[in-house]
Amino acid sequence: MTSVPADPAADLLRERAAHYAAQAALFLRDQALSTASHDLRSPLNAMHSWAYVLERQLANADPALQRALAGIRTGIDQQVKLIDDALDAPRAETRTLALAPQPFALRPLLDDVLALARFALADARQVTLDAALPDGAPHVRVDRERVAQALWTLLVTAVEASAAGSRVAFSCTRDGARLVARAACDVNAGALADPAAPHVFETFARREMLRERDAKRVAWTLALVQRVALAHGGTFTHDPFADGAAVALTLTLPCEAPV
Repeated sequence: MTSVPADPAADLLRERAAHYAAQAALFLRDQALSTASHDLRSPLNAMHSWAYVLERQLANADPALQRALAGIRTGIDQQVKLIDDALDAPRAETRTLALAPQPFALRPLLDDVLALARFALADARQVTLDAALPDGAPHVRVDRERVAQALWTLLVTAVEASAAGSRVAFSCTRDGARLVARAACDVNAGALADPAAPHVFETFARREMLRERDAKRVAWTLALVQRVALAHGGTFTHDPFADGAAVALTLTLPCEAPV
């Protein structure tokens, strides 16, 4: 029996990609829970308010009717408590994102993240990552690991949305005191749904990318990117994902993270 020679470099890349995917999945889960919590609370809050109005309007009504209205409000309160326990409590792990800013050269980080994104998904999907990176050796002071996770998640999301043989264009520029990283791709719904293609994200998350959403909400797969941006005092936006659409995902960070 022929043994397969160990490849420590590939093993390390595989381990890091798995860690980044797990981090993205954690924030994805909590974004989904947050959305579910909000969408469940809204009608319950409206029902609670109207029940209160009815109680006031029917203050002198039959006691049985009063008890029924009180029971409705109590039931609504119990449902809200259930949402708190089942949906809000598990999100505690990502509710506070602590940063550890440190100064470092940007270019090695970008090269490293691009290599990891190619290894994790792009090469297997036959998607080319074209990169326009900053000249020279600009330095930044941010949380290196969190920014690496955010950039990797941004890139693999763009790859997930792209058809085999297509290209994802990535650029990173320094604009004054801010760093702007952008990935651009053409969305292919078939590639997102193809069960035979390699994927980083679960089917439900890829399907959610194509749904219409409020402008303030990001796709669940990109929840980590948004949280890292906000924690640094930056921003993250993306165009709507729709079949055939050209989409840009833009992460903007201060070059010096707040202390």
